[in-house]
Parts: sequence; C-alpha cells; structure tokens
Amino acid sequence: MNKTINRNIMATFNKIITISLLTLSTQSFADDIYIGMDYLSTDIELSSENAKPSAIALRAGISNNNMAFEAQYLRGDNDDIYRMTFDLEQSTALYFVMQSDIRDGFGMDVSVGYAMTDMTVSGPEETYNGEDHYNGFSWGVSMHQQIPYFEQASIRLGYQSLYKDSDIEITNISLGFIYHF
Repeated sequence: MNKTINRNIMATFNKIITISLLTLSTQSFADDIYIGMDYLSTDIELSSENAKPSAIALRAGISNNNMAFEAQYLRGDNDDIYRMTFDLEQSTALYFVMQSDIRDGFGMDVSVGYAMTDMTVSGPEETYNGEDHYNGFSWGVSMHQQIPYFEQASIRLGYQSLYKDSDIEITNISLGFIYHF
C-alpha cells in the first residue's frame, strides 16, 4: 500500500515537473520569471474543529502579458485537536495566475489550479489514524508590494484554498517574498 502511494506521489510530481519544464521552455516568450518563498498559517477545518499547522511554500512561475503559470511546493508542520495530531505532510500544485498591472508598486494576483495535498492523522487507538490525500480544485488571491529601491523583489500577502468538500476544508494565509528575474 505504501509503495503504491509513493509511486502515485512520484508520478504526480513528475507530471508537475514535466509541465513546469515545458512552461519554462517557453522562456523566450515570457515577460518575467519569478521565484518565491512563503510562510503559511494553515487552517484545517474538520467537523467545526480547527487544526492550525504552519508551513513553508516554495513557488516558481513564468508570466507573459499579466498571465502566469506557477508551480508550488508546500511542506507543513503539525497541530493537535483532542489528542489527535494533524500533520500537513506536503502539497504540490500548479496554478494559472491572472496578474494585475503594477500601480505605485502594488499589484494583485488571482490564481486557479489543481493541488494535491497529503495529510497524516495520528492519535490514540480508538481514534482515526491514517494518511489522507486531498486532490482537487484550488484557488487563491494575493497582493504584493515592491520593495523600494529593489524593484525586482516584492513582499506578498495571500489567501489560498487548497481543498474543500463537505467534510474538510484546508486553507492558508501566507506572507512571503517574491523575486522577479
């Protein structure tokens, strides 16, 4: 079972890398290439209870005419609810990002895409213990401010929904740094 899950994760990761490389191969048509790193405060809502693990996200993207493709990799921490530990293992995602024009150093982005999130739940024997995979539609909105005298760099504040269904919702608020090449 564990080998099957690892093979599925590797196959998915390989697809994201392939798409990213194909996207990066169109670099000659890109206005901008960027990388970024965010600190995330994640909220996992389950049956009106909330776990709040923290996470770090790395992002890379290319844009052209205020549209971008962005790949994101998120690595999380854990938090407890009623003696159960919710560990946000990782999340990989690919987004289409619609970017506003930069006005007085400010800009706004809206992203839609697909995220694959892995979470492990552990606790006492009588509770649920196991690995869960949440794959599906993901979206986000963020605003960014250029750093004065260093216009290639921006500070970014964002909200992101990684997954939502009738049983669970995984969202985060992020604060990060983006560098444009």
